Amino acid sequence: MNKFTLLFGFAIVLFLYTATYAQDDKLQKLEDKVNAARAKVEKAEAKIASADSLISEGKQKMQEAANEVRALEVEQKQMEKAHFNALKPLEKRLRSRDKDEVNSAKSEIKQAETKFKVEVKEWNNKYKVALKNYENGQKMIAKGEENLKKAKDEKKAAEAALKEAEKAYQKAAKNK
Repeated sequence: MNKFTLLFGFAIVLFLYTATYAQDDKLQKLEDKVNAARAKVEKAEAKIASADSLISEGKQKMQEAANEVRALEVEQKQMEKAHFNALKPLEKRLRSRDKDEVNSAKSEIKQAETKFKVEVKEWNNKYKVALKNYENGQKMIAKGEENLKKAKDEKKAAEAALKEAEKAYQKAAKNK
């Protein structure tokens, strides 16, 4: 009978030890789930911050481009006015009776027109670049808003999962 009692006592101790170890293992798994859920929430928050910075960068780019467009419009008016003022005296010289003066005026008008065309071409290139920057800013904002929506949805789901994991962990910790 002593062997049976000893064996029975050993089985009880072994059972209690195994149950305690299994309980600790279960708590550890639940704690790991909580930590994983927290990591997902942090990852979603990082995506939100990234989307916000993309939106603000897009707005800044659009503002810079809009300022540049305004400056280019002023530059265009000045360029056209300067060209008009440069042609005025040359056109008066065209009405002269001296043929040499008329020919030199024609030559200077051609030079002025060529110079103006080059300036207009350069201005058009600058204007296209400014418009492209504005459009890129709009695209950045649209992409940022799309990413923000997705990230907020991810965060909402991750927070719900975290809440569930914390409840399960607290429940298991109380039952221990």
